[in-house]
This record gives sequence, structure tokens and C-alpha cells, in this order.
Amino acid sequence: MNSITLTVPDTQYAADQIDRWAMEHAVFALLMEQSDSTNSALRQFAAINRAHGQSDIAIDALLAALALMPADIVAWRDLATDYQLSGRDELAETCALRALAIDPDHAATRLQYASLAYRLQRIDDAETAYLQVLSRDPALGDAHLGLGVLYLGSRRPEQAIAHLQHALSWGGLDAVTHLCLGQAFYMAGRFGESADALAAANGFVPLEGVTLRLYARARTFAAMLDGDIRGAIARYPTLAGQESESLDEVLRTAFALFSAYGMHDAAATVGRLRLETQPDDPVQRYLLDAVGGQSHDRAPAAYVEAHFDEFAEGFDSKLVDVLGYKVPQQLADMVASCRPTLATILDLGCGTGLAAEPLRQFAARLTGIDLSEKMLAVAAGRNAYHDLIKADVTSYLADSPRSFDLVFAADLLIYLGRLDELFELIARVLPAGGLFAASIERVENGDFALLTSGRFAHSETYFEACAAKGFEIVSKNNSELRLEAGRPALGTLYVLRRRGRSSTENGQRTTTTIRQ
Repeated sequence: MNSITLTVPDTQYAADQIDRWAMEHAVFALLMEQSDSTNSALRQFAAINRAHGQSDIAIDALLAALALMPADIVAWRDLATDYQLSGRDELAETCALRALAIDPDHAATRLQYASLAYRLQRIDDAETAYLQVLSRDPALGDAHLGLGVLYLGSRRPEQAIAHLQHALSWGGLDAVTHLCLGQAFYMAGRFGESADALAAANGFVPLEGVTLRLYARARTFAAMLDGDIRGAIARYPTLAGQESESLDEVLRTAFALFSAYGMHDAAATVGRLRLETQPDDPVQRYLLDAVGGQSHDRAPAAYVEAHFDEFAEGFDSKLVDVLGYKVPQQLADMVASCRPTLATILDLGCGTGLAAEPLRQFAARLTGIDLSEKMLAVAAGRNAYHDLIKADVTSYLADSPRSFDLVFAADLLIYLGRLDELFELIARVLPAGGLFAASIERVENGDFALLTSGRFAHSETYFEACAAKGFEIVSKNNSELRLEAGRPALGTLYVLRRRGRSSTENGQRTTTTIRQ
């Protein structure tokens, strides 16, 4: 819990201000005559100025009151409100904490503090404060609403749903609560309930823009899950009105969500429907195989290239801001703890270059390899890579005449099933003592599994058995890789050290260099 220091004026400064206000403001002079105490007059004077939009005078009046009586809890609460109204949330938080130090059981102040902590992105502090309020008054609808919004923003939809429903049951019958509930149901894959909640919000304020689009999707997806896929598609344009998306985009989103939430039969039906109009789509064909339980040893190159070309724009924002992806930073920190300086680094499957900033700490020559030209174009804009090469990673490793101090593979292995060949090829470009840093999405049984997302998950036993032929484990950490359907995707991060050097001779190959 952090807060900034607030300086309260000394008593002489406050006395001088009080004298000046009494001369300049007839209202204040009258309040001084009629009030029981100077502090009462100052608080009333602050309230009058607050009502007339004079926040600076209101704040000065309350600071004067606190100079005279530092334990004036009402002045601290009012000052928190004035700072919050003027957009100075950190000062407002400080005042709320001072008020709570005097009276820790005051629900309204703790609720205000919780709201401020959330706005300042101190999520844990805000959650604790909301729960403390509810432990004292379980029927406080505003606390349930605030906690529901917090859980929604933290992508914990089921918890959000529970508190938002409590807010409604305790009188929170307004558009905001229903809108938040509709979003939480959607995020949880409960599409019919999402549409109903959004329809209820429409009874207060007409849906438009993003909320109308969300309603149309939710109602359409609910109908699809009931088996009426073609009817749902036919009704969608009427539901969405001017917010209509292309039908292919609606189907693509439905397939992705149904797959993520384990609604495999509906996902397969939607996937086959998409393939009827786009039979040569490598992305849909591969993902349909994944949903249907088909086996693959690796994701096809055509799928990887087309998939990441499609999502290059906005990829970073979705992965980092929405899904909470931090693997490159975590993996780079693990490497730094093992070896703080490196001369050359190979970033396998570099994508848009999310690893570039974490790897900058090594001041090394950085080479990035990826199949997606559009992802490489985004990576080039970071001006962090010395070389960016469009190539399949296994082909590059097999033919590269170069060696590297570190091979870095954040979220590369999720597109490969069998790993034995990859380890042999990585050993080829690492000298003895060279490092290999990689992440895996974790599965408990078997060697590896193709998930319905199209990614591969590996068991630690299998990964470590493949590594044991030429590497030793230097560092290993469990991690939540990203969110998947609102739940953490669990994985393991490794830093390995090359034990020896193979005698494989370097070959030659032709590559396309995007930037050097």
C-alpha cells in the first residue's frame, strides 16, 4: 500500500487565511458567527465552494481545518472527495488512509479508498478494501459493484458475475451494472445470459457501438450453441444493425471462443461451415483438425505464416494488455541471473519483437527469425534487431553457419510437437556453455498434446528427456503464460546450458533478410 505525502499548513498560516476569508467572503463571516466551531464553519465553507466548482478554495478550507484539528475525520473524508473530484487520486488516497487510521470501521471511507486504489491500479489493495467493507456490511451494493468491476477488469469473470448479481439483488438496477454483467457472462462463455443482461441494460440506455456489437454476438453465439447455426447467421445482421461485422468475422470469432471454452461440437460445425466458403484456408483447416483431435507433430508452416500475418496488427496489444503475456521478460530475467553478458543472441520465432526490449539488457547482437513477414515488419520498427530473417526456424538452424551465445525461444515450442530434432539443431548453433532459454505450455500426461487452440503442450518429463542429450538445466520456473478463455495457461520456463559441441558441419541456405 503506497501513498504520497500531504503537507498540512501550520496553524499560523491557517489563522491568517481564516481572517482573510472572513473579510473577503460574507458567507464565510456568517458561517463563523453561526457555527459551533471554526472547523465546522470551514467544512461548510468548503461544501459551498465545492458546489460552485471552486475546488481549490474548498481544498484550502479543509487544509486549514486540519491545521487546527488534525484528527478532524470529516475534514479528511471531505478532502479525499475534493482531491478525487479534481483528478488528484494519489492525494485523495492519502486523505482516505488518514481518515481510516482514525476510524477504520467507516464503510464509506473504505469504499472510497477501494475505488481510488483500483483507479491507481493497486488491484490487490483495492480487492482487500472491498472485501473488508463487505465483511462488515454484506448488503452494501456499491461494494459488490466495485468488486465486480475489479474482477471484470482483472479478467476473473465468474467472480465478477457473483458480485454483480449481488449488486443487482441489493438494488443496483441501472445500465452500468447490467452492462458489466453482460460483459462478464460473455467473458465466461455464458452467451445466452450475456445477451439477457445486455438486453436488460438496453431498457435503461439504448445499446450502441461496442455494446450493441457484443449483444449481437452473444445472442448469435447462444443460438449457435442451441444448434441453430444457419438461422443464427441469418438473424445476425438484424441484431447488430449498423454495428454488423462480416459474417466470416463472426464465424471466426465463434469458432475461436467455442474452441477455447471446450464447446468442441459447435466449434467443429462452425469450422466446417467456414471451410465450405474457404476450402484452402490453412488456418481454419489446421484448427479444425485440432478441435477434432487429429494428430500432428508440428503446426504446418502454411498455418503459422498465415495465422500470424493475419494478426500482426494489434498482436502486441492483445497478447500483453488483454492476455497478460510476460514470458519474454520473465525468461530474459532468468537468463540474466545465469549470465549477465552475452555477445550474440538468436531469437527464434521472434514475431513482432516482444523479446527485444527484455533482451536489450545484454547489449548483444540480436538476430530474429520468423515465418511471418508482417510480424517481422513490426519487429523491424523496434530498431532493436541487427538481423531479421524470414525463415522456418528448423531450416535456419540446420543450415546456419553462425553460432550464438544464447538461443531464445519464448512461445516457440507451442507450435512444435516433437522436440528431439529441435534440440539437436539448437545444439548445432551453440558452443559448449551456450544457453538455450525456452517456454513450454504444460501438460501432465504423455509427451505432448495438440490443444484445441492449435498450440502444443508438453510434459516437463518429455522436455527434460529431450534436453538431457546435450544440455543441463540451469534454471526452471513455473509460470502463468497468458490467459486462455479467462483462465491462466500454465507453463514452465527453462534456461539450459550446452554441455558439449556436435561435429555437424555447417551447410548453406538462401534466406530472405527483412532488415540488417
